[in-house]
Amino acid sequence: MNRYPRMFSPMTIRGVTFKNRVMASPMTTARTVDDRGCPTQECIDGYETRARGGVAAVTVTETFVDFDRGARHDHSIDFISPDLTVRHLESLFTLAESIKAHGAVASVQFNHIGNVNHPSTIPSGRNPIGPTGFVREDGVVVEEMTEEDMYEIADAFAHACEGAALAGFEMVMIHGAHGWLLGQFVSPLTNRRKDKYGGSMENRARFPIMVLDRIRRKCPELLIEYRLSGSERVPGGLEVEECAEFARLIQDRVDLIHVTSGLYHNHVASKAFSSMFHPHGCNLDLAEAIKKAVNIPVVAVGGFNHPRQIEDAIASRKCDFVALGRQMLADPQFVNKVAEGREDEIAPCLRCSCFNPLPPDADRRPQAEPFQCTVNPYSMRELRMQWAPPVKKKRNVLVVGGGPGGLYAAITAAERGHNVTLLEKENRLGGLLWFTEVDCHKEDLRRYRDSLITRVHMAGVNVVTGITATADTIREYNPDAVIIAIGSEPAVPPIPGIREYAHHAMYAYSDPDKIGKKVVMIGGGLIGVECSMHLAEAQGCEVQIVEMLDDYARDAYMSHREAIDLFMPDTVHIKCGVRCTEVKPNSVTVLEKDGTEIVYEADTILYAVGMKAKTAELYELLKAHPNTRFIGDCKKPARILQAVRDGMFAAYDII
Repeated sequence: MNRYPRMFSPMTIRGVTFKNRVMASPMTTARTVDDRGCPTQECIDGYETRARGGVAAVTVTETFVDFDRGARHDHSIDFISPDLTVRHLESLFTLAESIKAHGAVASVQFNHIGNVNHPSTIPSGRNPIGPTGFVREDGVVVEEMTEEDMYEIADAFAHACEGAALAGFEMVMIHGAHGWLLGQFVSPLTNRRKDKYGGSMENRARFPIMVLDRIRRKCPELLIEYRLSGSERVPGGLEVEECAEFARLIQDRVDLIHVTSGLYHNHVASKAFSSMFHPHGCNLDLAEAIKKAVNIPVVAVGGFNHPRQIEDAIASRKCDFVALGRQMLADPQFVNKVAEGREDEIAPCLRCSCFNPLPPDADRRPQAEPFQCTVNPYSMRELRMQWAPPVKKKRNVLVVGGGPGGLYAAITAAERGHNVTLLEKENRLGGLLWFTEVDCHKEDLRRYRDSLITRVHMAGVNVVTGITATADTIREYNPDAVIIAIGSEPAVPPIPGIREYAHHAMYAYSDPDKIGKKVVMIGGGLIGVECSMHLAEAQGCEVQIVEMLDDYARDAYMSHREAIDLFMPDTVHIKCGVRCTEVKPNSVTVLEKDGTEIVYEADTILYAVGMKAKTAELYELLKAHPNTRFIGDCKKPARILQAVRDGMFAAYDII
């Protein structure tokens, strides 16, 4: 706390005290609601976990004030139905109490999505409404709101806020950002009205002000936090100067202004949700501009994941609070760890798009993956893990392999009370993540690796490096249980010349001085693409990627793929739909689908065509002990997400 005095400075606003300057911004939880819009126990546990982590406030995720024409999904908590049951009201009270019980201010975000809704998602099938009537590109007719519509929706906001206050919430966040209804009125991009609700900023602000006035009249004691996009970051959209003018107009009606940016339906480019290629605190300049325009506290959000970033933002007077979104999924104990001087144990958010994971795929997945956090397998599983069987007897556990999966297994087993020994054949821990020390985009992933290494030592694990485990080695340790996490190895395709004249992509990190300026990368999956981006940016290479499939980075999360497209250096060129037929000392030959042959000259030839499990080695180790689990890449090459998840579950199985 002494290192970050401003981060831990309390603030009282209209009688409500915030114990520090860090808030948990609205993020979803697992199984948010039941079929009646009632918060589930999983939902309550998710928010309570964040509150336990030491933040000053926790905001429940996007909740709608109009389930007919203002909702975009079916997992919104219901604060507005006139016939809420006693059980429903009790669950809302429990949700608020679960946050306040740990010293955090309980808040809930209310929203109406306006003109982006779709008749197919609306119970009545009615057309969506917005500040201006028009026909969308998808053919849907958006109806221009009448004053009667405005009064109705303003009352709906007030009614929802009243429900929150009755349930014990101390604050509400009114969502006027990301291109939703209130933001649609303020933005010149979407408000083309010619009456008193369009034109000047004073006119465009009339409807949001109407909403705020009705909330204040109905709920005079409730704190109001208004969320706005400091800039929509799109041509013709709201710019920061106009946003500052709007903030001045509403400052006497709200208690805090929460500054984000962008539009939800263009969230990567507009920084509504920053990618791993964006700077941390990417909206801080906007927050600073708004803070200079108003005399009330300002909250900044946008990719913060280190306490120093938070301290510096507040110390520089660019904002008064910092809100953490995905970082609260990555490590809900963020604030407590900083307060206790354990910041090197924080699992940083990688901004790898947990909210927008792999899309449906006809060949592999019938539907999109659910929310999952790469670095924190407990996230979205808080309730399940509480009900895991307790340890009946302290066991001697042997973990073979010190990559992310093995480290997480060792940490989990040790924290559950077992005696744990970890064997690693290299003289360093972290497995393949050693490359993060070199890659110019992987600082956060390096910090995650380092946090695991710190945690494994803090948990009391006996770490033995420089030893290649065999079946005999396992028997010598005489463990009660074994977890094998020996990882994978690069797959080498059967291309003539590849073994003689090409190197795996990791060579770019192990021997960067030997990489020439002209590179051919065989394989356009995520590893090949990101390595190519690093070579282009950090070493000034010109890279030609050749990919057999019709698209590249197909294994990237949807939003991450968008970010790759956005930040791809001009010196990286990609050729898809070609088959590599030969590798020579200084060239790669590929064949197009029509039979056309192309030869790419190169100083260095690299390949990244996937990994393969160490099956033979695994089978040998499995013979050593009957109580053995195998996890991560040695089971099936996958992501860090799967490795640490498997490690956690394997450790919990040892009771």
